[in-house]
Amino acid sequence: MKKSVVVLTLCLTFAASNVFANNAGVGIGTVLLKGKQGKVMELIATCLNGLCGNGTFAITTGTLGYKEGAVIGMNAVDVYVAENMDPLANDIAKGDGEYLDTLAFLMKVENKDAFKDKLHKNFNKIYTSKNVTSKEVVANINEIKS
Repeated sequence: MKKSVVVLTLCLTFAASNVFANNAGVGIGTVLLKGKQGKVMELIATCLNGLCGNGTFAITTGTLGYKEGAVIGMNAVDVYVAENMDPLANDIAKGDGEYLDTLAFLMKVENKDAFKDKLHKNFNKIYTSKNVTSKEVVANINEIKS
């Protein structure tokens, strides 16, 4: 029983120290459990990431799920738009496409066709310039979506 409490305490300690772009942070746990969902999987991944300092190793070496320049605390929509600015712009300009479908899914849009049509008609309000940032695009989409 004491061992279980110690292990749980260590896991929670490591979990609290992993504040990166995903819930589990970076490290071997993120790599081994990639694609898994649920709190139990996140706890296991976090514990594995914290063991032996492999989270620190991952950041230092750029391996085990670490992405250079990722913003701490970005949600799935922010990350998706940041990583897919050009193809998403093409799909919005067309009013259809897999990138736009994925965005609608991530944003939990109920009426996908109306959403795509609305973004298509407001393309110039979403991508306001060549230098528009992904954060601005997300903000513009949210404004139009409302």
